[in-house]
Amino acid sequence: MTPIVIHNTPVQWHAPASGDLRHVVLLCNTLGDEGLYVYRPLVALAEDLAQAGLGVLRFSFPDQDDGVDLAPDADAIAESLNTLQALLAWVQRQWPGVAVSLCGYRMGALLAAEVAARSPGLLGLALLAPVPSGRLVLRELALKAGQGVAADAALVQDGWHLSPASRQTLAGLDWQALLQQSPPHGLVLSDTGLRAAEKLAGGLAQAGATGWRVQAAEDLVSLRAYSHLVTVPEVAFSELVRWLVGLPLPAAVPQPAPRLDLPAPSALNLPQGTERSLRLGPQGRLAGVLCTPPGCEASSARADSPCLLILNTAGNPSAGQSRSAVQLARALAVQGVSSLRVDVRGNGNSLPVQRGRNWAMYTEAPIEDVSAALDCLQQQGWAQPAVFGLCSGAYLALQAAVQDPRMGRLLLVNLQSFLWQGEPFGAELEAPVGSSEAGDGVQLKHMGRYKQIIFTLDFWRRLLAGEVHVWGVTRRLVARLSLRVASRVQASLPAGWVLLPQQAEVQERMARLTRRALPITLIYGDTDAGLNELEALFGRQGQRLTRQPGVALHLVADADHMFIDPPSLQTLIRQVGEALCTPAARPA
Repeated sequence: MTPIVIHNTPVQWHAPASGDLRHVVLLCNTLGDEGLYVYRPLVALAEDLAQAGLGVLRFSFPDQDDGVDLAPDADAIAESLNTLQALLAWVQRQWPGVAVSLCGYRMGALLAAEVAARSPGLLGLALLAPVPSGRLVLRELALKAGQGVAADAALVQDGWHLSPASRQTLAGLDWQALLQQSPPHGLVLSDTGLRAAEKLAGGLAQAGATGWRVQAAEDLVSLRAYSHLVTVPEVAFSELVRWLVGLPLPAAVPQPAPRLDLPAPSALNLPQGTERSLRLGPQGRLAGVLCTPPGCEASSARADSPCLLILNTAGNPSAGQSRSAVQLARALAVQGVSSLRVDVRGNGNSLPVQRGRNWAMYTEAPIEDVSAALDCLQQQGWAQPAVFGLCSGAYLALQAAVQDPRMGRLLLVNLQSFLWQGEPFGAELEAPVGSSEAGDGVQLKHMGRYKQIIFTLDFWRRLLAGEVHVWGVTRRLVARLSLRVASRVQASLPAGWVLLPQQAEVQERMARLTRRALPITLIYGDTDAGLNELEALFGRQGQRLTRQPGVALHLVADADHMFIDPPSLQTLIRQVGEALCTPAARPA
């Protein structure tokens, strides 16, 4: 997997294992957070195709994951189509005569179909769980939004900003455009039924395109999950690989195959600065994106400038939920702060690809990946970078800080647990429904929130209607209260006395960090469930911790857990920027 930049578009090139280049596949992800969740399985698909002897280009559409930012009123759909068309033309110029196919998932399939209908000379087109039309996509998004959106207003849903111009262009997309012109070979793998796909194939057959196949692929449903829960649909992907490998290559394919010449690694040029994709860690198995502001290219200029290491959240790639990590990195670059957003093991572009669920979020296994990222930043010229993590990323940052003394500052956002014990996170989802291990599906808010809502008429209406999971909420509240009492008891014991091992371990770890005078900034949404553990272990608003030198707590009103809401994200970015630009007091 080699990162390059083509037409100011971040691209990952998967070279054919055989070394012979006779067939290249452009792999199109879907859009919005749906594309974020399926990111890791598509990396696995690209690797499978490369092992089978095909070259694969994966890339970032504008305004998606690591792609360039667009103005709020820009036509993102037209820009995405232009990007795909430009990359296709680049491949055809770079390797004349080599067979080229397009493959796309969901919205990526619709975009691929539109470009295929405009582009003669393609060998094949593979549509995975395709969306038949842009109108259907808009209806789905409107239903999720729960309300109508005026035609002249932007639609923001599922991490996706659609301007009125984008909505208009999207509404005009329909895979029936393939009836005008289609590649000679096509494959449709459907996870929701075959009626629409079979209708398309029938129309293509009448138009003279006979090399098309439609079939069910039920395991593609495994891609409809959050990023840490998705699994590679092995049956569907195996069928796709077999089909692409088996396509008859045209006689024009050069013999011998052309050399795998690629452009030299280059930077993504942005108004805020530059971004370079890196491979780091042992054997380059980890991936990262280094974002530097203007004037910070030379390592000599970096020694005294701030830098932030941004860790993954859950199974998300380094771009972050709804591109929050990308927005954070680029906003900090405007303030003169560099950053490295990194994919630790099992995430994004890291290798080897995690094909099943990602269980590594609340283990200490990825700590060595954090150390590898710190090694990389030190080699780039930053001696003591700060480290940022949200939710599970905050947990990883905290555990790594205990073991690695090179961090200059720690920024922990909506930290849910100070010390995870028991089964790997998410393991309860493997238990049969109704079993004692399966959980009750209750997600607590901050306990102070329950004191507010219990006196509302809406709460009692929902309680009488059976809409409140009384037993689940009660059981978890009791567990939280018990933890609070136990932690207070342990904190009151003389030094060295251990009555409750978990609480003693947490308190010792945090004391170790504060003795090092490591500045720690804790940021929480004011109703986030993570506040329960903070207050249980360290008192109201963590006062036993925050009264230590260098420890600060900030609460963000009305923030969602992932800081997706734009006002909350802007507040988070401002607080992170202020913390990074505040000189850290170091030990004498």
